[in-house]
Amino acid sequence: MSAAQASARAEARARRAGLLVGALALALLLLSPRLLSLSAGPRAEILTALKSLEQRGLELSVPGSPQPLRSRTVHFSRLSVGPADGAGPPGAAALARATLDFEGALGATKVSSVGVEQVPFAPGASGSGGVARWRPVASAAPRLVAVVAALEARRQALEAGDRTRLAALSAGGAPQGAAPKASEEALAQVLSVQDRDYRAEAWYVRLERDEASVGEHWHLTGSAPGGSRVDLRGERRLLLVRRGEEFFFSPGVM
Repeated sequence: MSAAQASARAEARARRAGLLVGALALALLLLSPRLLSLSAGPRAEILTALKSLEQRGLELSVPGSPQPLRSRTVHFSRLSVGPADGAGPPGAAALARATLDFEGALGATKVSSVGVEQVPFAPGASGSGGVARWRPVASAAPRLVAVVAALEARRQALEAGDRTRLAALSAGGAPQGAAPKASEEALAQVLSVQDRDYRAEAWYVRLERDEASVGEHWHLTGSAPGGSRVDLRGERRLLLVRRGEEFFFSPGVM
C-alpha cells in the first residue's frame, strides 16, 4: 500500500469517527431535557414554573368577583414539592408548598399577603424533547384566592344587607346571633346605613396552615335613618378558618 493510500484511509477513518462523535453529541443535546426531567422528577419543572410566574406576575380569577386579583409583586420561597396523594382538585399529581409574599389589588382594593400557600400541579402538554410541562391546576395561589373570595363575598353581602349570605360565610354557618355582642353591634351599625357603599380600601392577610388573619381598612358611606350623611373609615381585625378548600369567618363576620 502506498503512502498516499494509507493517508487517504486514515483521513476516511477520522471523518467517520468525527461524524459518529457529532451524531452522539447531537443525540445527547436533544435528549438532555428529557434525561434531566426523568432524573430530577417534576420538582425541577415545578420550581421553574413558579419562578416563571414570579417574573410574569399573577392574574387570578376570584369566585364571585367581576375583577381578577392582580399582582404587583409576587415571590415564592421555602419551596418543597411532593406527590398530591389525593389532595387538591381533581387532576393534581403534585403539590408545591411554599411561603407566598404577594402585593397586588382586587379592583380598587389593595391586597397584601404573606404566608402558607399550597399549589397543585399537573403535567400538561409536552414541550421540546417530549418533556411534560407542569402547570398549576385551577390557580397558582388557591389559598390566597379562597381568602380573598370570602372577603369579597362578605363585602358584597354587607353592602347588600344580606344577613342570610353573611350567616353562610360564618364558620359552620352559625347564625349571626351566635357571634359576639361587639360583632353584632358593628354589623347592626353598618346595616342601619341606607343607600350604603361599603368599600374595602385594603386587606392585609397573614395566611397560616388552617387559618388566616386579616386587617381590613374599610370605608362606609350612605345616609343615616334621619337623613344625615354618613362617611366613616376604620380598621377591623378578622379571623378566617379553613374548611376544606374554603375559608369562613370565625366567630362572626365583623
